Amino acid sequence: MALIIKQPHNYLCTFEKTDKNIEFHSIIDTLSTSKYKTLLTRDAPIYQDTLRDFWANAEVQKQDKKAWGITSKLGGV
Repeated sequence: MALIIKQPHNYLCTFEKTDKNIEFHSIIDTLSTSKYKTLLTRDAPIYQDTLRDFWANAEVQKQDKKAWGITSKLGGV
């Protein structure tokens, strides 16, 4: 079975300082030098079957009756 790539649905980060985002310049500096920069700026392929498997096994984590996270197992792992 061939993997089918889902069309992009998330927006990628751009670390651009402008006059309109002055209040975020320190955050942009921090993220620009962070080890997570690649994670935030690269368009990773999302496969349809993997996405379907994620949501089929997803469980909402709650604390004090408020959702705070989602966990899921892919491929039974």
